[in-house]
Amino acid sequence: MPIDNMMIKPSIVICVAEHDGYERKIREIQAGIEEEGIPYTLLQGDEGCEAVTLAWQGAAASQLGVGLGVSLTGLCIHYHKLAAPKPLFTSADTVNPGTLRQFGYNAARLVKGLPFKEKLERSFTIEGNEEQLFEQIQVLVKKILQENGQGHREVSRW
Repeated sequence: MPIDNMMIKPSIVICVAEHDGYERKIREIQAGIEEEGIPYTLLQGDEGCEAVTLAWQGAAASQLGVGLGVSLTGLCIHYHKLAAPKPLFTSADTVNPGTLRQFGYNAARLVKGLPFKEKLERSFTIEGNEEQLFEQIQVLVKKILQENGQGHREVSRW
């Protein structure tokens, strides 16, 4: 896929191999990029290409050096300074809207030089007694306060 990157505005290049349902995937990825305020360009890649190849082609075409590849079986974020077979992020989860949006966020954050968004490692449930629920909420509130650099006091019970 020869691409003249002088014709592409400074943006993240999303390179997609068209397949059933690719529009939904692209919508979620674009939403993540847009929320971070970075422009993107959508290019059609060769049918049957793997996500890593598509992402590398996108990164090479991007004046910002960031490419995102979307294939039937995978997602990938690549950076132009990395070797072609060594992408930054890959995922076989092409169904989960949260994963798709996270790829958009992280591609944009690579451009901005911000820390990447990570998936929540722990989900909080309401099962259990009141004391367990309080402990879960307390852990969550402390984590939020620490991430925002606010407050160093103990969280007391209301």
